[in-house]
Amino acid sequence: MSTIFSPSVWITVLASVIFLTVFLIAVHRRWFAGLNKGFFVILILGLMGVGLTAALVTGVWGYEVARTVLYQQIVTDLGNVGEIVESQIQRDIKNALDEMRQLARMLGPSIEKNQSGTQLTDKLSEMQELNRRLLQLRITDVHSRILAERSVTGVIDPMNRVAAAFSLGGDAFASDPFIAPAFKRYVLNLSVPIRSRQGETIGTLGGRYDLQGELEDLTHATRFNISGYAVIVNSDGRILAHPDRSRINEDISSYPAVQSGLQGQTGSLLARNKAGQMRLMFYRPVKSPATINPKPMVLLTELDQAEAEATLRSLRYRFLLIVGALVLVGLLVSQQLSTYIVRPVRQLVHIAEQVRQGDLNAEVPIRGRDAIGQLGTALNNMVHGLREQERVKAVFGQYVATQVSERVLKGEVNLGGEGRVVTILFSDIRNFTSMSEEMTPTQVVTFLNQYFSEMVEAVFAEGGVLDKFIGDGMMAVFGSFEETPDHAQRAVRAGLRMKALLGKINGERSMKGKPPIAIGIGIHTDEVIVGNIGSNRRLQYTAIGDGVNTCSRVESLNKEFGTTILITEATYHLVKDQFQCRQMPEAHLKGKTKPLQFYEVLSEKAA
Repeated sequence: MSTIFSPSVWITVLASVIFLTVFLIAVHRRWFAGLNKGFFVILILGLMGVGLTAALVTGVWGYEVARTVLYQQIVTDLGNVGEIVESQIQRDIKNALDEMRQLARMLGPSIEKNQSGTQLTDKLSEMQELNRRLLQLRITDVHSRILAERSVTGVIDPMNRVAAAFSLGGDAFASDPFIAPAFKRYVLNLSVPIRSRQGETIGTLGGRYDLQGELEDLTHATRFNISGYAVIVNSDGRILAHPDRSRINEDISSYPAVQSGLQGQTGSLLARNKAGQMRLMFYRPVKSPATINPKPMVLLTELDQAEAEATLRSLRYRFLLIVGALVLVGLLVSQQLSTYIVRPVRQLVHIAEQVRQGDLNAEVPIRGRDAIGQLGTALNNMVHGLREQERVKAVFGQYVATQVSERVLKGEVNLGGEGRVVTILFSDIRNFTSMSEEMTPTQVVTFLNQYFSEMVEAVFAEGGVLDKFIGDGMMAVFGSFEETPDHAQRAVRAGLRMKALLGKINGERSMKGKPPIAIGIGIHTDEVIVGNIGSNRRLQYTAIGDGVNTCSRVESLNKEFGTTILITEATYHLVKDQFQCRQMPEAHLKGKTKPLQFYEVLSEKAA
């Protein structure tokens, strides 16, 4: 404790307090905002203040290193035990198989001489006297008939024919561990072939090997610290060997340590055991003695964390006193740094949100030459640019189709055209020339503005592009931009909208004592050239081609047929399922040698 209250500590604390006080005043008054690197200066000074907490990092790091070394030592010790267990099991299983091979060589002539089962059983008894781990032995011939069998408990356990069948192929066999019902213990199936004097396989010698007893002997005396003990787990997560025999065959497959060990990993982790206790678990995979498709086992030990870290406890208490004071200092510095950065940033975010919602009159109040001030200036400049762009777009959109103007402003429309199948719509006011003779020029313009406002909205509602106004008529194109498979349906639907809006216009004219007006709409589907056509000084986004001329002449046919919406046969085939149409007589169009078929659109079919 004397070290904590030494003069050097007090001098360090006092110097830190003075520094932090001056630093906080500078933060609140933004002394460095006038500098180009003002934000950087504040950040450096803040880091210098936070540097007072470096001891915390050092202390925690030192503690963690010490604990890691401690844990690694336990893992190393567990690994050594695992190597001993693996090598001992492999050696004992090999010895057992060698002993069984020797007995099999002696049994070959006896089986050929058809010795009695009693004589063969006696030889099995002698074998079990030599190796107490062989709980049961059985002799079978090539037809799997039992010639002799003996169990140390007198209870015969049904033996798996797989092991015998494998040995009949000429090789020794050892299985993965399993519970033998007769012995209620984990055993292995061992099997070796029995051969005649001529070397032919005439039977097998199989046995139950007491693996549980083997593992218990190996792990019983193994301890880690005071409470730690060794446990062997099989590939199914069940306990093979445990100091407490009542826990044999208990399922602990849910332990994360068991799962990691079965995946071939070695290490340690903190987790709860079956009793709900938080324990340190160290694990290591152990090779199975099986000769075919061996499944891994796991060597596991549990330790009380406090017991494992007892040697580090005194070091931890010393660290905590120093760390506690330094953490408070670090929190204070961090909070002030956060306030310095977040407050103006929140203002910037608020302004940006206002701009996102469409308020282009918002302006950032932050000024200065530091990074925050520069960001505020940049945001203000951006808002000014957006405001100007919106003004240009609004004015531009009054002269150019909305879809075209948006793409021009984005730089997506270039000089040139492309062939595309589109649907073209022409409309015209009937007898407009005689109507206009009775109106002043101002009245004509006012009427056309009101009329076109309604008609253009009908086109835009269906995604059409307004190509141009032609006196009292207009031309619209559907499907000239993105791929629009239903461009013909959209054009016809726009025509019906225009017809309905005409009823509204005539209703208003009737209320004012004015005569109704009639319009003609022609619709045609064809391949034309669409694009930005003209020169580098003067461009127009339009459609040109024979299909445009054809559509214009179709619109004129409405006068002859007395119809409002007339479509060509090319359009009819695309929309006949959606719209009610009436076939009209064939007629010639100017420039066409053959008569063409036309249809009047009556209404949209009911869904």
